[in-house]
Amino acid sequence: SPKKKVFVIGAESLNWELEGKKVADYFIEIANKIDCHVVATGHSNIYLKDKIQDGKLYEMSLINITNRLCDKDWSGLDGEGQYSMAIFGGHLVYYSSQIMSRIKNFTNWVRTVDIDKYSHPNARFSLPNLSDDDWKIFLENLIEKL
Repeated sequence: SPKKKVFVIGAESLNWELEGKKVADYFIEIANKIDCHVVATGHSNIYLKDKIQDGKLYEMSLINITNRLCDKDWSGLDGEGQYSMAIFGGHLVYYSSQIMSRIKNFTNWVRTVDIDKYSHPNARFSLPNLSDDDWKIFLENLIEKL
């Protein structure tokens, strides 16, 4: 299993809701359970700042974190080394598609996971295209099993 993980949470997670619960709230539960660094992109930092464990939240653009993940010499957000897994959620599908393609084609050290409800063939793991109901079930089951 990967030694070092980062969860990149986008601002769309603040707009998307599953039966009245923001998708960002599911992502917060996941991030806190897996005890990883979290990068807030866009304006998601405002919502996440009091909900992520102390010392784990960073603010950065999606392009910037992608560039850093593709830089073999980057020492990570904490200065202790590059990440071996990057988890993405809360981004527009066409941005995610490009990000996954870049990381897949220009790194061999980062495994990508996308937990938005759309399929991303360039991710190491992504969900199939899901209905909101199925996506909610997946997220709830994931949180329960972590």
